[in-house]
Amino acid sequence: MALFVLGAGATRGASFVDPAKNPCLPPLDLDFYAQLQRIANSKHQKTVREVIQDTVDLFGVNFQVTMEAVFTTLEQTARMIETTGENRDFKRSDLDAKKERLMQAIAATLEESLCAGGQRIGTECDYHQKLVEMMKPKDAIITFNYDCLIDETLRQHGAGKWNPRYGYGLNLGKGRGNLVGYKEWTPSISITKEKTISLYKLHGSLHFLVEGEKVKLKHRPYTKQRGDLRFTIIPPESTKRYDQGVFKRIWYHAGQALHRARHLVVIGYSFPITDSHSNALFRISVRKESLDSLVLVNPDREARRRAREVVKRGLGSNTRVIVFDKLSEFAAADRSLWE
Repeated sequence: MALFVLGAGATRGASFVDPAKNPCLPPLDLDFYAQLQRIANSKHQKTVREVIQDTVDLFGVNFQVTMEAVFTTLEQTARMIETTGENRDFKRSDLDAKKERLMQAIAATLEESLCAGGQRIGTECDYHQKLVEMMKPKDAIITFNYDCLIDETLRQHGAGKWNPRYGYGLNLGKGRGNLVGYKEWTPSISITKEKTISLYKLHGSLHFLVEGEKVKLKHRPYTKQRGDLRFTIIPPESTKRYDQGVFKRIWYHAGQALHRARHLVVIGYSFPITDSHSNALFRISVRKESLDSLVLVNPDREARRRAREVVKRGLGSNTRVIVFDKLSEFAAADRSLWE
């Protein structure tokens, strides 16, 4: 079984990404604010202005911070005022409002960078299409991305491989009514629960709307019409609530998939040191010397080194380690190269 791991670099490396045509690129943690300020759509300008001002309030003018640093600062500041008490400059309600605006800014940036020409679901990626075409039933995907690029590619090109009713690893409940909206994400030819590709969205998704144990898969994940866009994600804080609610089940299934994997393909995910939860998942779940191949798709040598370090338990003397700098290069290779 092959397990594919997708990070922000997988979306950034999509075939449609061209700064000459659309200067707002799918954001990375490091350049989120640069992409945010390239949003041209007038309906998002109020959000852009407010988030920039919120960040200036926290870090001062000419700030140089990542999205994760801002979320973590908001999180820790909120925890601190629970201990020391509120003052005129920092109130819990103000911090909550800043966090909500930042989450809306994520959605706005993804809509601007993915939905060229006002498309409902986003521009199609040739490389993601080839990725889905090379996948086999029972393969699995772990993604840390909030966007729905891989979901939409599975819908369009995953016929006979993908069934979203079962593939997300969600609890359907006794009456199987806990998940609604999955038909909109189902390809023309579905597949059984036992054979579907699995897609574990560890940090949630812009098309997830979670209420208790019930999950709605939204038909229009990016489109903001009246009021704020509603969705369920785990923001990049230092304390990620992956062990609560529906996410506990998703992370459990992801761990099981890692344990079964014989081929591990990591695309655009850098195993950041600050993401200790995800690193722990890989370290404890990969079976000892179980990997026949490890494929790393990332131009960053340090990121590739961290990947090998995190999954080293699964590496043996016969494990093949293959490196690609770009998603386009990996998409052009046949699966037989690494399987």
